[in-house]
Amino acid sequence: MDDIADALDEMARLVVHHLADREGLSVTATTCLARLHREGALRLTALAAAERVSQPSMSQLVQRLQRQGYVTRVDDPSDGRASLVTLTDSGRALLEDRRQRRHERLAELLGALPESDKTALRLSMHVTLPLMRKLAAVAQEDRTIGGR
Repeated sequence: MDDIADALDEMARLVVHHLADREGLSVTATTCLARLHREGALRLTALAAAERVSQPSMSQLVQRLQRQGYVTRVDDPSDGRASLVTLTDSGRALLEDRRQRRHERLAELLGALPESDKTALRLSMHVTLPLMRKLAAVAQEDRTIGGR
């Protein structure tokens, strides 16, 4: 198992080092926007819990993202006393732009590989991606039931 853990750790470091967009947003801000994109409007408390940060920290982050025009707050239809944080069109555009830049960078890097390496990588992704999704689901379940 150590060999798999070492390989996955190295892969994660390489991806972060060569593909991370370091312009303007923290990792927490980016994952917060991505969560709102995937899951839709959320209460601040739910967003803080999902991102594993304190409610005051999430409140400050949401305020910054609001000032930048990436999120807004709307009344919670199920509870008039509460509000929901939702992604704006600018927030969606930002996420799409960042995704597009990552995709272009990956295409550029893949273009430097010989065709045989691209074929091997393509085949390995058909096996690896579903397994990584399972691993992510296990990690999410572990968080949900009180793990790290």
